[in-house]
Amino acid sequence: MSKLLPQWFKSKQKAKGCIVIVGNDVQQLSQLFAEQVQADAMPVYQLQHDVTKNQPQIEAQAEGPTAVRLNLLDATALKSVIQQIQKAGHFVDLCIFQPDFVLAENSQLLSAEQLESYWQNTGLTAVSIAQVVIRQMLPKQQGTLIFLGTQQPVESEQDLFSQSMSASIRALAQSLAREFHPKGIHVVYCVVPHGQNHELMQSLQQTCWHLYQQPKSTWSQELRLGL
Repeated sequence: MSKLLPQWFKSKQKAKGCIVIVGNDVQQLSQLFAEQVQADAMPVYQLQHDVTKNQPQIEAQAEGPTAVRLNLLDATALKSVIQQIQKAGHFVDLCIFQPDFVLAENSQLLSAEQLESYWQNTGLTAVSIAQVVIRQMLPKQQGTLIFLGTQQPVESEQDLFSQSMSASIRALAQSLAREFHPKGIHVVYCVVPHGQNHELMQSLQQTCWHLYQQPKSTWSQELRLGL
């Protein structure tokens, strides 16, 4: 994998915090964070799931977030990316995970294969992200992990399944918050309105940044974002 990395990605420097945003439709959110932290030179990494990538594909940019496409279900690939971030002199201080709750619009019943695929891209990926990120945060006893959820009216089998996936990630976030709060890790579950408009993304970015900056004595563990 090291042969695929840009030379600067392997540079030696004093460790500093970075932001890792995970999801399939997080480009706008990643860019907003890159603009927010530009003055502080806090790197932003955008991890996108691509099951076809046997090895992580990195798209480094002079400015803005560094995009990484990888198979998030491959624990080895995910661990390798985190290790390369550390080798670059960065540690994950804020991680935001947005599961893929968007299901195909059709009237047919979901097949067993579709159910398994959606579960892998939501619940299973959430567990994998949490394991590797929290393991990296623990030595410093600091870091913020935010899970984004969604809630919308249940009008079909697809909507019901999306809500059940969201509920499973909420339960995971609650469990992790109870376990790792005493160890300095801030875990939050944030419900976000359905949609991807610019106003919502700005509000979401500001909310996540506020959660990241909260003193430990006032840590939120769950909230709902409304417009």
